[in-house]
Amino acid sequence: MFYAIVSNGAVLLCFIPFLFLGWKNMRKVQTWWVLGIYWLLTGFDNLLEIWMTSGTPGHHGGPVHLLSFIYSLVETPLVLLAFALARKGRSRKGLLILLVVFLAAETILIRLQGNASLLSIMGSGLAIIILYSLTGLLGYLKKMEHTRFENSMVFIYASLLFSYGSMLIIYIFAHYHVAAKPGNAMDSFLLYYISLLLSAAITCAGLWSYGVRRPRPRPWSVSTGYSSSSS
Repeated sequence: MFYAIVSNGAVLLCFIPFLFLGWKNMRKVQTWWVLGIYWLLTGFDNLLEIWMTSGTPGHHGGPVHLLSFIYSLVETPLVLLAFALARKGRSRKGLLILLVVFLAAETILIRLQGNASLLSIMGSGLAIIILYSLTGLLGYLKKMEHTRFENSMVFIYASLLFSYGSMLIIYIFAHYHVAAKPGNAMDSFLLYYISLLLSAAITCAGLWSYGVRRPRPRPWSVSTGYSSSSS
């Protein structure tokens, strides 16, 4: 019962970031579009996974597995694109170059190893996203003044760091300690959905702070209004 509540709640929260694009000021920011699409695909992927494990997949198993495979390939590039759009200058160019290199590496590995390359792709993607989430948080902490966009992005970095950090633990646990106990698989799935639930909730809080909540006026602002530029 608890597992069903957590997994279904996590999937439902995954669709909310895309719904935030209904606000006009959210639609103007490319980063929010990429993140909205990322969470929308994440929601659909996990919804299909839950449907597949419900015991009545029928003859749809092949197409569902194919869609899940495609999602695993586009997951990391989407996050890297969102990170790139959230930055400027050399940092953005570096992330875009990394995105192209990652896509090229995916293509080569798939041609050489087929589906067997998926674990390597997912593992490297986890490490890259965790690294750039950390650099995003550190970059935020180094600055004294922040724009409204930056204040929202810190939620995104924190949510992805938490989510992919948990996934990295599950990845190691599942593939290197899988023979420990038969019941470990269910524990791994429960941990995954708890981390997904919390990550989606943190993301929603960050987007809400940008698109819905009105910023508080600064007490030291002059009549013309002083604030850091917003994205």
